[in-house]
Amino acid sequence: MKTIAVPGYGSVELKNVVLDLNGTLTESGDFIPGVLDHLEALKAEGFKIYVLSGDTRGVLRQTFEHSAGIEAIVAETAGQKMSFVESIGPEHTVCVGNGNIDVEMFKAARLSICTVQAEGAATRAMLQADIVVTHIKHAFEILLDPKKLIATLRV
Repeated sequence: MKTIAVPGYGSVELKNVVLDLNGTLTESGDFIPGVLDHLEALKAEGFKIYVLSGDTRGVLRQTFEHSAGIEAIVAETAGQKMSFVESIGPEHTVCVGNGNIDVEMFKAARLSICTVQAEGAATRAMLQADIVVTHIKHAFEILLDPKKLIATLRV
């Protein structure tokens, strides 16, 4: 578990990273360059990694079937994503996504990051997120470098 004290915001204790697939980790079904390396870095830091997706392209499970330490879960509704986050301990979870389907899990999680990339981002997701970034690599960097999280969230 990574504990980060953010002045004026409070302590953030994270152990779970829940990621959306389409538009967050992939673009048109292909991994955004560097994503797999960043997932490995998060695993090396001790984070539990979960990829939740409505699986619009039907590739979720086969994409991660040989990725040790990454759990791939089909979640076709916002409610299913939220329920999953609640089941693993929302107070220790960061969620990363970009769509309307991610809004409820953003509400449940201790920390939420919305990515705005080539496939866009839903306005509701952006407004619900604690942090908005313009590339998934920035979300990963914020999680791997506590000073970036502090700089963004401090009050």
